Amino acid sequence: MNLNSRSGSWCSCFDFHRAKGNSVERRTLPGPDYFDPAIFELDREQIFFRSWVMVGLSEQAEKPGQWFRVDVVGESILIMRGQDMKLRGFYNVCRHRGSRLREEESGTENGALACPYHDWCYSFEGALVATPRVEKDEINRDAHGLRPVHLDEWQGCVFVNLDRETPVSLREWIGNVNPDMLTYERYDMGSLRMTSKSEFVVEANWKIVIENYCECLHCPSVHPELVELIPAYKTGWVFDPARDDGGVNSTSRNYGPATAANIALMPTVSEDDANSVYGGTIFPNCFIDIAATGVVISQVMPVSATSTRISSMYMFHPNSIAAPDFDASTLIAFSDMVTNQDNSVCERAQRGVTSRSFADGGVYPEKDEYVWQFNQQYLQSRDAR
Repeated sequence: MNLNSRSGSWCSCFDFHRAKGNSVERRTLPGPDYFDPAIFELDREQIFFRSWVMVGLSEQAEKPGQWFRVDVVGESILIMRGQDMKLRGFYNVCRHRGSRLREEESGTENGALACPYHDWCYSFEGALVATPRVEKDEINRDAHGLRPVHLDEWQGCVFVNLDRETPVSLREWIGNVNPDMLTYERYDMGSLRMTSKSEFVVEANWKIVIENYCECLHCPSVHPELVELIPAYKTGWVFDPARDDGGVNSTSRNYGPATAANIALMPTVSEDDANSVYGGTIFPNCFIDIAATGVVISQVMPVSATSTRISSMYMFHPNSIAAPDFDASTLIAFSDMVTNQDNSVCERAQRGVTSRSFADGGVYPEKDEYVWQFNQQYLQSRDAR
């Protein structure tokens, strides 16, 4: 539970409640789905290589030649800004003999991207432009540029899609998997800037991490500090049933007692909405949590069948950051504490699901409806082809 969670998917709440009324018990995924290497390979091929996957922020590569590297479940991808200011994604592999082009996390090139093995050079747009000690007529340079991946941006976030086929647009994808997220475009998140990033490695399957985010039955016992700030979470719901906008009332616009009282409201937030929090997921690997003063964007990336990396990026408006008394350190510490509480119970769950007694899975009560919806989206995507 990362501050706030309200997840949607192709499946409607009506379907869940109708099934409940008909006494059809909703079951979790079977235990092996959370640790079996064969299932993890399916997740790689069917989901992470065929979905729009969140990999970073546009601001991480703002100038021509600037790039950052991301590992998408074992595939190394370079995100690079071209001379035309367009952001592109490429496999981090030289077309000559397969060398990794870059091992660093980020950098900026001057003139061209040169392979450190044989000095083959690529333009910032991915074209092969130089092959030292190899004559021009020996190979067709036009045919051996960097292998591209589909890339699109939304609200300052960068997504890639490794599918060989042309996917639907990113915005259409978001509208399909969770249309509620499109309503948050009103906050103009693309105008925000990252001031800090927290990295976590959780010894749990990526689905356990997301399932935990999608429910709040654990909040009273796992997050006592959080439920003190957001009393609605004491009920186990991830949203306030009395509201029709998916928001939750908070006792503090800053997620903590005087945690960031000096941070101004984002320009897009009204005073009436100053003590509300919103959030949700973009399948398969993105959480977004919105408060009145800033946004936390979290990227979830599987490392193995039983290990997951979480990157939480703290975003604020440039005007707030420029204020002489700007200090988000206590807010970030509070959020990181909540994430570490989540990570601890996810690892506990990971140890439990390997038991033979959980081979046929568990059960979802009513307040787990968003977890069940995530599972339905997962199964639909995993078994699509």
